[in-house]
Amino acid sequence: MNYLVYFILLGFLTPVLGISLEPELLRGSNDLMKSFNLIPSDLKKDKKKVDKTPVIWGGNTLTQEERLVNGFQMKAFILGGGAYITHKKIQLTAREIEVIGDDALIGNLKGQVIVEDKENGATLIASKGVYDKMAGTVTLDHKPMLLHKKDGKTVKIHCESIVRYLEEARTVLTGKVIVTSLDFRVFGEDAVYLEKEDRIDLTNEPFLFSENRFLQGKTLSYFVKQGSIKLEGDSTIYQVGYESEKKKLDESKKKKPKETEVISEDKSSSEKNTKVRILTIFSGDTLTHKNKSGNTESSTAMNGNAFMYRSDSEFKASEIESKQNNKLVISRGNVTFLDKVNFYRMEGGFLEYSKEKGYSYLTENPQIFFLDEKTLEEKGNLAAVYIERFDEKKEAVARGNVQIQTQSSKASGEFATFYEEEDKLILEGNPTLTRDNTKVSAGKIIIYPNEDKAILSDGLKVIGNDQKN
Repeated sequence: MNYLVYFILLGFLTPVLGISLEPELLRGSNDLMKSFNLIPSDLKKDKKKVDKTPVIWGGNTLTQEERLVNGFQMKAFILGGGAYITHKKIQLTAREIEVIGDDALIGNLKGQVIVEDKENGATLIASKGVYDKMAGTVTLDHKPMLLHKKDGKTVKIHCESIVRYLEEARTVLTGKVIVTSLDFRVFGEDAVYLEKEDRIDLTNEPFLFSENRFLQGKTLSYFVKQGSIKLEGDSTIYQVGYESEKKKLDESKKKKPKETEVISEDKSSSEKNTKVRILTIFSGDTLTHKNKSGNTESSTAMNGNAFMYRSDSEFKASEIESKQNNKLVISRGNVTFLDKVNFYRMEGGFLEYSKEKGYSYLTENPQIFFLDEKTLEEKGNLAAVYIERFDEKKEAVARGNVQIQTQSSKASGEFATFYEEEDKLILEGNPTLTRDNTKVSAGKIIIYPNEDKAILSDGLKVIGNDQKN
């Protein structure tokens, strides 16, 4: 009796309320919203929610079937021939897409998969992928590639797997990551591309190759728009260059008589300009490299325990910055420069070196230490207000309150010139010399630090007693 009443009431209410007993027609998520008018009543209050919903999916062919997904019976739509899903402004296309649920909760993309985010200038390409609406992600496998083009910069990234967070414009790349740009190539195991911050972060000790350079650190960040690189944690640069063998020729001159020097100067220019391979190792805590941009020159800076090694020299400082393709070097904090060819060491708080001018400027308590040619032990030192060095002349000039210490004497004056090849100091400007408790003055004092010898001339005078030097 109860069943009979139910069917009578249902038959009466059907024409009144407009309820149809016919089976529902197949519709995509966009058709559902239009036919049932859900946007005005349910979603109009929150337009952002509408923007985040992928309301369009389709293709040239469609096949529908029922699937058991995670224990739930759901509709599956197999799209072919130009199949696509649109997530906000992001377009996902493939040769075939298997859509789970009317609202495309899951999309399995197969063959010629392309994810295009025009707003952020990113295109992802793979042979297989999975779209997850609830997570807002696309996962791509089988050696996918990310191509990023923006502001005239192009970057390609290859790896084994990609997870793209569509709302965040963030991409996580794993397995044999290779980042390629116009200037270099980076290799690593894992990377995160933060497009809104214009930055690619690589961990697990990535390394970078560029022309004649190899860089490595614990982590690497590449700022795409700026074209700059930041390496942190035991950062190291290995750089190969070719330079004239002039230093070795000069060293040979130093030990030959003047007659031999004249003959060597008459040698052919081709022999004097012989190029030798030079390896430079540059290490420290954090390395930052900026490419040339507009009127700004390229620069490389090493911060924290900066150390530069070459076969002929060593360079240490708290910070070393190289500009103009290594033509200008600026060092700050506990600066030490060791010249292994001319056997001296320079120390100070600030050093600026111009390769084009062949000029160095050292200040903030600068000193020069004169070293033994065989053991590199200190045999004397010079201190001043500031010190200048001239590459071509191989001379260093010290000015202001010059103090010289050798093994057996002390000397002072207003300025001094150090001739590196002759291992000779000329002290001028009211110079004085003290040895064995005797202080003398002269117009000029010539000191040979390694030989611990001094020559005084031009008005020798003993100060403070009647003894003579």
